[in-house]
Amino acid sequence: MAKDVLPDQLMNSVLGKLYDVLTNGDDVAPKSEDNYLAWLSVGMPYPPEELDFLSTGLTGIVREPERPEGEEGEPPAKKTPEEINQLLAQDVNRKYMQAENLSRLCDMVPDTSGVTGDVTMNVWHQENTLSQAYNHILKFSQVANFEPDEKTKDKIKRLRGLLQEKKIKKNIVTEEEEEVLEETPLVKMYNEKMQKWMNEALEYNTHRVNALAGKDPAAVHFWSLNASILRSKVQAAKADWVTNGFKEEYDQIAAFISQVEGRSMLTLKQQYIDDVEKARLTGLASGSDFYYTSLLPGGFAKTDNGWTEFSFSSSDFKSNYKFDSKKGGGGGGLSLGFFTVGGSGSYEKQKSNRKIDTSSFKLNFKICQVPIVRPWFNVNYLTSKYWRFDENNPEFKDNMVSDGGSPPDGMIPAYTTTALFVKDLFLHFGESNSEFTSEIEKASGGGFVSWGPFHAGGRYESSSQERNADVHRESQGIRIKGMQLIGFKCHILPKSPDPKPDVKEWV
Repeated sequence: MAKDVLPDQLMNSVLGKLYDVLTNGDDVAPKSEDNYLAWLSVGMPYPPEELDFLSTGLTGIVREPERPEGEEGEPPAKKTPEEINQLLAQDVNRKYMQAENLSRLCDMVPDTSGVTGDVTMNVWHQENTLSQAYNHILKFSQVANFEPDEKTKDKIKRLRGLLQEKKIKKNIVTEEEEEVLEETPLVKMYNEKMQKWMNEALEYNTHRVNALAGKDPAAVHFWSLNASILRSKVQAAKADWVTNGFKEEYDQIAAFISQVEGRSMLTLKQQYIDDVEKARLTGLASGSDFYYTSLLPGGFAKTDNGWTEFSFSSSDFKSNYKFDSKKGGGGGGLSLGFFTVGGSGSYEKQKSNRKIDTSSFKLNFKICQVPIVRPWFNVNYLTSKYWRFDENNPEFKDNMVSDGGSPPDGMIPAYTTTALFVKDLFLHFGESNSEFTSEIEKASGGGFVSWGPFHAGGRYESSSQERNADVHRESQGIRIKGMQLIGFKCHILPKSPDPKPDVKEWV
């Protein structure tokens, strides 16, 4: 195998290994057949403080300044009530903007063109966001007219109360109290334990894939000696999910609601409409509506808990990992090569054709999978066989949420379920690639550098925000400090709507 290769060839191999680690499985950490990976075209720097609202809520927080330890003199003056109120309002405003940014990011519908059990790039469809499509589905659909008895209605209401709870919060724009819907502690614990299981499975798959490659003796020895320990950690995390994460209870609740939907769709549909309304918030700067979305656990960005080490070296390249990018109909395929992109969001790409000596190349970073929680979005409705689009509405009667094809197509052929974050990216090129290192450092000074889905330095700009990556040149390499979002795991929907043919009355 050639030792000197172009950047896109090397990144093709890097993503091939990462794809295997994230999606492949065995009996201990089974593969999910209906999920695929969707990469961002450029990694998005994401400072941990941008997710403060996940752990502290949308309430403002003001901390009184303290005198540094060992420093003499008078302590800092305490703030007046007026100053405190002003700072509280500023903090609330900051958190609302954070919530809106995350909501809009997770509201994109991933591109599915070319998805046949493989992978593709995530493309933002501004004309068909998840929330917009879901609202249209609820508004223009009909449901089977089966009215459940009162006992069943009460049970559904009680079970839904175990998954979602109402809270009163003050709208700082109107100063009126509003009722909002949030996930209950049961759901939070379910997702937290699920994330811990996912991270243990990720570590297990990382070492399993390294050993299967058979190119690194240390990796093979590690797997041989520690596979049983890693397997036990995955099984223990699964047991913890079942015992303390309410897994069986949550699954039973979801199964019961799904089972009775055919008898209670009219009631449930109205509840789903109410759920959307309760989750609706208004952006302070944009003035437009968005729907509250969160990541669990909320404090993942400020700790090392749940993060798994990922490495790639010359032995991995020799293992012939491959990732074939697909061309997305909405915005083009994922570019695997090294690009420098002009500043001010101009996106004028200049591709580097300098070859890399793979014998001295190493890539290291930490990766974390974080579940996305949307309390307003109910998949059970979309997959139920007791709804259809109104056949008297010419605009929607022939629409499909998902046609169930390969690749799937429709209003919501797939949706994002898990965000993929990496941090502390280190690119070690070695002495033979010193010019390449200099090229990256120089390019990042006038714009930003992208390599595959990774942000490799410089200033990231979008229509609503600007973020800088903290880049440091080290001996024979480049270190990009901090966290960045590189992609999502996505769930493919089956054919929807797919109504039962024996339903006699639709309302």
